[in-house]
Parts: sequence; C-alpha cells; structure tokens
Amino acid sequence: MRRVEQRLCVQNSLSVFVFCILAALLAPARAQAQALLGEINGNVVDSTQAAIVGARVVATNPDTNFSRQTTTNSVGGYTLADLPPGRYTIVVTAPGFQTYSQTGATVAPNAVLRVDVILTVGLVNETVAVVASAAALQTDRADIRAEMTQQTLANVPVPIGRNYQMLFVTLPGVSPAQNGNSFAANPTRSINFSANGTPTNINSTRIDGAASGGIIDSNLTYIPALEAIQEVNVVTNSFDAEQGLAGGAAVSIQIKSGSNAFHGSAFEYHADQHLKAYQWAADRTQPNPKYLNNQFGAAFGGKIKKDKWFYFVSYEGTGYSESVTQVVQVPSIAMKSGDLSGSGRPSSIPPQAIRMGAAGHRFPITSSPLLALTWASRTSSSRPIGGHPIRPVREVWD
Repeated sequence: MRRVEQRLCVQNSLSVFVFCILAALLAPARAQAQALLGEINGNVVDSTQAAIVGARVVATNPDTNFSRQTTTNSVGGYTLADLPPGRYTIVVTAPGFQTYSQTGATVAPNAVLRVDVILTVGLVNETVAVVASAAALQTDRADIRAEMTQQTLANVPVPIGRNYQMLFVTLPGVSPAQNGNSFAANPTRSINFSANGTPTNINSTRIDGAASGGIIDSNLTYIPALEAIQEVNVVTNSFDAEQGLAGGAAVSIQIKSGSNAFHGSAFEYHADQHLKAYQWAADRTQPNPKYLNNQFGAAFGGKIKKDKWFYFVSYEGTGYSESVTQVVQVPSIAMKSGDLSGSGRPSSIPPQAIRMGAAGHRFPITSSPLLALTWASRTSSSRPIGGHPIRPVREVWD
C-alpha cells in the first residue's frame, strides 16, 4: 500500500444575482408570472358576523413599499393575488368602523395566507392594531408542502458544502440525500433525493420560476448560496396546475431582493484534516492526509431609487484540496524482469502453446505452475500465440 497524493483543482463558483433597472426594463411584462407568488384572502365582517361590503383592503410591504389593494365583494370576501413573498402590513377600512391594521403577515411563495377581519364600530381615525395572529390551517389549497425559511437556512446545521438540499431529509417523505457523480460531471455538487419513493430524476426545481434541472440527469445546473435564498418551497403531493413537470417533488426557490434599507453579510467556513477522522484505508500510524475546504463569500442588497429600483448581489467561492489514500498494486522487480511466478494468478496459456521464437530463443516455464516468460532479446520477433503477437514483458512494464 502506498499513499497517492491527489490534488483536486480549486472550484470557484460565482453566484451573482443583480436585480436592477436594466433587468426591470428589458424583462417582458408577463415574466413575473413564471415565478411562484403568494396570495392573501379572507372575509371582512362586523361584530355580529354580518358581511361588510365595499371595505378597502390594502397590503403593503414595508421593505419595498410595494402595495396592492382591493375591496370586499357582496359577501364580504376579498383576494389579493400575485403578491411577491415577504412580510406585509394589512390595513382594512370601512365607513363607520375603526381602522384595522395587522403587521407581520408573511406571504410565502406558492401559498395562500388567510386573514379574516372583524371590524369594530367606531371612528375611522381609531385603529385596532394586531401585531401577531395564530397560525391557521391550510384550507384554501389541497397540496402537501413544506417551507424552509431564512431562519431555518441560517440556524439549522448544514454539512460541508452548504447545500440547501441537505435539509430536505427533515421533510416528511423525503429520502436521505445521495451525491451525484464526480466533480467534473457535477461541479455544483448537486444531490439526488427521492420524494415518497419516486425516482430521483422526476423532481422539478425552479429558481425564481426558471428551471434549473440538468438535461440528461437529475443534477442541478446551479445551487444558490444559503445567504442568497429567501425561502424554499417543496410540494410533495397533490400539485396545483402551475406545478408542472414534477412527478416526485416540486421545489421552488425564491432568491432575495434588495430593499430600501441596505443589508449584507460576509461568511467564511473552514474545515481541515484536524477536524476529520482518518479515511478508512489510511495508515493510522501516519499523519492524517491533507484536507482543506474553504467556503467564503458575501451577499448584499439595497436600493437604486427608493420604492422603485433595487439590487441584490451574491458571491460564493470554494477552495478545495485533498490528499487521497489509495491501495494499489505495483509490479515487483522480478515481474519487471519477466518472472511472473509471484503474481499470485494462474496462467491462462497452456505450456504446449509456448513456441520457439524466430531467433531460436525458447520461452522457458519455471518450476512453478505459474507461467513466467523470460526474454533473451528484446529485439527478437515473436510468433503469434492464438492469433495474437507476443509482446516482450519488459516492453509492457517499461
């Protein structure tokens, strides 16, 4: 056994997302419909549970000042569709009633948030503020899904590689992750997983509405940095119509965007051989083979023009170097000189098949039942054995 030093090249993964005015101007008007958005709906009633018709409902994202409004219908119901994911403030007003205000309403991609409002009789300039509300059951959709939020991605330990897919094992029905192919065939280090026992190659992954699956396999073409992800939505059963091309799991990733306030972070994750156990085939009397893994980067976003244009940039780099211990067989000095009796393998050539060389040199058989060929001259021509020319052993080893 000997140690083979193998150094893998440094992999740099540049992950840059820039959402700015050029993208906003050049994008088609209906391009936003490709991404999975959220929705808020509910009913507006008074203290006697009577429907309030014509109440004004406004949802506003305080980070970007994006807002959408509507009025209640004849039965007091309302729907605010196609909302970008984020935290919203909901304000409901109606003549003769106090203003209702609820903060911290979180809209997730591919999800419906139900907010039912009870208005109290009073002056419009009087406000009833609701800071938080109890979690409601999902009654507006039939799909089975789970969300991984920014808090989950930031606080749950992730193995080396910092791949969000490694957290899928915490979701019901998802199998443990399996690495897919080598560095050359899978530079993003995408992993394969099965949802509810389905094949690994029928999952669908979309990043801001754009497909990220490989052409001939299930490996992804891009893995965003954890700091760049706002939320991951995973649907494993009873898909809606917009969840196409998925037979196992439909994964939708929402990338962060800029806001009126500047936010950013920088990170560095380090691992080396002193933090790892020996490899299975390593010689434990020797120092642990070299292993270095560094992941570093930054993510930041802000405004170009307040309430109008925003940007977000993410970068992640990976430096990787490793010495690999391998068990290999090398020819001995006797084998290099033509004596194969110590090879440990019986010869497949019967003794009667050994013939004389053209120069009159015989290929002798040693006393061992194993065949060993010795050559008197490297330049002597050889007659064929079984239709194939004989090559000198020294030429093979040299």
